[in-house]
Amino acid sequence: MSKKFQRFVSVLLAAFALLVIFLPRPVVAADTHAFKAANGTIQVPNHPKRVVAGLYLGQVMALGVNVVGSTKLEMANPYLDQAKIKSMTDVGTPMSAEAVLKLKPDLIITNNESDTKKMEKIAPTVQIPYQKTQQFTSSMNYFAKLLNRPKQAKAFKKSFNTAAKKQIKRLNAAKISRKSTFGVYEMQSNKLYAYGSGFSRGAQAMLALGFKLSKPLQKVDSGAGFKEISVESLPKYQAHYMFITTSSTKEQKDPALVAMKKNPIWKSLAAVKANRVIELPFNKMYYYDPYATRAQLKIVTDALIKADK
Repeated sequence: MSKKFQRFVSVLLAAFALLVIFLPRPVVAADTHAFKAANGTIQVPNHPKRVVAGLYLGQVMALGVNVVGSTKLEMANPYLDQAKIKSMTDVGTPMSAEAVLKLKPDLIITNNESDTKKMEKIAPTVQIPYQKTQQFTSSMNYFAKLLNRPKQAKAFKKSFNTAAKKQIKRLNAAKISRKSTFGVYEMQSNKLYAYGSGFSRGAQAMLALGFKLSKPLQKVDSGAGFKEISVESLPKYQAHYMFITTSSTKEQKDPALVAMKKNPIWKSLAAVKANRVIELPFNKMYYYDPYATRAQLKIVTDALIKADK
């Protein structure tokens, strides 16, 4: 080997070494962070691009993350961006492994173990119990950590607080005392339920406006979060304002609700006598994601002002 050739090789190697040093380093494939979920500590993408979200569609969308698949029920949420919903695929309930696989997700979020076992074979899967997402602020913080979106969570919380302040001004102008208690109830399959603050139906919005659950309902809230009650026990669980939902439509009144309204015990309630029982549409009060809760601030305020006229 000639000296000239050796020098050429040396220069070439030196140039290659410099090129390696100064070239941008490739992104590590495992661009992830550890997240503690119900199914263990999961390595999830720092910046997920294709998420399948079951129960938690609204929570993920509120943080500006792209969702490619969800369930029919969650996609029916009237408060979500319908243009984005149209581009999503219904993956079924329970989730269909075949449907999810076609979407090539980089993160799957579910709330139940049966889905988790199937989905873990497809992509990183995070199982989140419903109880982890019942309160607005803690839920936003939880998903911000999962999706690595603290700035987006902060921005949404700011917009929520601004919306709450706007409705509080309206309540004050109408001279409605926010020291009043409230209760949330639902007639479901001929059974009457009382709810705490963690099962949507406007409760989180009412708390954000400064109202409190009545003391008996606070006990329900600190327990299972809901309780089947009888009409006879309603005096115990009544509140200053009573919000009621039912899955029946206006055209088809719930027979059980109609019967309850004819009951003397119902008629004896202070809220009934003072016209402070507020019936709200199920489809607008069922959802509890950030978008829904923010919209419900105005819905419950409108209802309170109307009831007090």
